[in-house]
Amino acid sequence: MSGSPTSIDEADPGPRVYRIFSLNHDGTVESTRILDAGTDDEAKALASGLPNGHGIDLWERARYLASYPPQSATAPRRGPGVP
Repeated sequence: MSGSPTSIDEADPGPRVYRIFSLNHDGTVESTRILDAGTDDEAKALASGLPNGHGIDLWERARYLASYPPQSATAPRRGPGVP
């Protein structure tokens, strides 16, 4: 079929809408919130530093981007090369 774009890979998919899903201890969604970011990389960088009790998932509309393990607000942020 030709005509209007239907894929997110098209040149102009429109504005990005990133959402953080905070998880409960059993893996169900506890809450959601919008994450203000312009690109996938920016959204991932912001999400990776957020404190969360039982982990979070990052989505852009219906597109899964990443999961992050539990991290408390007082725990030091861990990254590549950090034991």
